[in-house]
Amino acid sequence: MGCVYPRGSRLWIKYKNPDGVWCAAPSGFKAGNESQARALLRRIEEMVARGEAPIELERGPTTFERYAGRWIADRREQGISTVDDEESRLERYVLPTLGCREMTNEDLRPRDFRNLIKALKVAESVRGGRLAPRTIRHVYNTVHALMQDAVVDEILPTNPCILKRKELPKKRDKDPAWRATAVFTRSEVEMIISDERIPEDRRVTYAILFLTGMRFGEIAALRWRLYDPTLEPLGRLLVAASWSTKDHVERETKTKVPRQLPVHATLATVLAQWRLGGWQRMMGRPPGPDDLLIPSREGQHRSVNHMLKRFHEDLDRIGLRRRRQHDARRTFVSLARLDGAREFLLGWITHGPSEKMLDEYSTFPWPDLCEAVSCLRIGLHEGKILELPKRAVSAGGNEELGTSLGTVGDVSPNPVQLQALRGRGGRDSNPRPPA
Repeated sequence: MGCVYPRGSRLWIKYKNPDGVWCAAPSGFKAGNESQARALLRRIEEMVARGEAPIELERGPTTFERYAGRWIADRREQGISTVDDEESRLERYVLPTLGCREMTNEDLRPRDFRNLIKALKVAESVRGGRLAPRTIRHVYNTVHALMQDAVVDEILPTNPCILKRKELPKKRDKDPAWRATAVFTRSEVEMIISDERIPEDRRVTYAILFLTGMRFGEIAALRWRLYDPTLEPLGRLLVAASWSTKDHVERETKTKVPRQLPVHATLATVLAQWRLGGWQRMMGRPPGPDDLLIPSREGQHRSVNHMLKRFHEDLDRIGLRRRRQHDARRTFVSLARLDGAREFLLGWITHGPSEKMLDEYSTFPWPDLCEAVSCLRIGLHEGKILELPKRAVSAGGNEELGTSLGTVGDVSPNPVQLQALRGRGGRDSNPRPPA
């Protein structure tokens, strides 16, 4: 048996659909019209009993909440990658205030949206503290787009979601000091892609993250046929799809523009070893052209949420501070610029051509793109075992330092090991600027 209940100044109804699932929806009636709302509920329950869809819910005035539901459904059908975030913003920050308003310029006025933004500036986030300025801007942009589509759909004559200058907060992080720490140093990157305490499949994943600047969803959709190691001067990865962990489907990339990425020499070494042995050891057979380049242990696309947990575990395992996987993208750009890569070529590699007219008529030679990637000085630790000589025994008979074994890839080699490595002409013997 369903029910009628108030939500603000509006009446809502609750009923079971033909599948037996409880549903809640606006009745289209204001408080004081309970008899009409109950009559609508009875008609709906009769329709459900006959196995029919409750289409009568579409009767009555179009409210902001009702139109927002249709708007979200339409964007989900279009394959908009941000639709889940938009739905969450509307449900959390907008519908409790404006959901029951009718979609008219009399019931929705500019002051309503200005008051909404003012309230968000002093609102607390679910994690405590004030909402971040970026969150408030995202909410406003979502509502503005929704209202603009209502104008196109001829529901509204004009868009009332407008603000005065400086009413919207500037783009900045909630914690201004956070972004400076969201990056890895050169030595940390080399540890992450070399340390054998991290499983091989994840080391390969991290190598692609740090040496290409790709988004995780793009990596999860890579297949072996998209990798051409024979191209000169560097091999090539074709990025044409992205895996959505939320919807479990391959989609276009975020920019909707396929792009070709040069494969760094260090990454080429990692992929060669992975193809010749590591992939087969994990999956029990050699890889085929249509196989995922980095599948999960079950042979499926990797989940960004699952891999974030594993990434944090791996950072803990080798003694590094936790950060996001997406910070690998920032690290790639930062270190490559530090090593002399041209900025506009890096932008082309990480984002592809933009919609600017100049980019539409621009094509960069493959060797130039390879040069930008080759500037990045990241290598693998060799992992050779070095035996260091014993030191003299102290006068008191206590041995100052016994035989030591260390590797180039040790997490924290002692000063004697480092000196031995530099003296033997290892890769650490070449000075380099700090990351």
